Amino acid sequence: MKQLIKDVTTSDEWPILEGECFFSLFDRYIEFYTDDYADLAYATRCIEYLNNLDDAVIDELCRASIRYHNASEPVEFSNPRDVLTLITPCSLMVPNPENGDEPVIHLELNCSWEVEHGMEWLIRGDEVLYVGHFTSVDCWGDYQVKDRWNYA
Repeated sequence: MKQLIKDVTTSDEWPILEGECFFSLFDRYIEFYTDDYADLAYATRCIEYLNNLDDAVIDELCRASIRYHNASEPVEFSNPRDVLTLITPCSLMVPNPENGDEPVIHLELNCSWEVEHGMEWLIRGDEVLYVGHFTSVDCWGDYQVKDRWNYA
């Protein structure tokens, strides 16, 4: 079993905590960093959530990523998870906790079809809330009404 978190450093400036975390969906380590008030315990909770996503959530992330892909260049995928081969996760941004210690997954990713703006995923409460170009969305925002650039 791979180490979940490694190479953690702290600072008096932003980011307060940073390090690497294992992302099992892509079988690789990615960078993580925290906002001002997120501690290592909360970061660990978010990283554990990242590595225990339900298959239905992963499938929805893939379908939303395909919608984002097809907005610029339509392609048929035989299996929705095939889109993952075109995506490389970069970093997990751990927000300041709200709603108790509810974990949030806020990811910055690279994708082959949008090199300039990349991609962003936001998952909270087992719901895919945002998939689209990277804009650093609000982790605690209301996503009931979706903007046209949100493919979730």
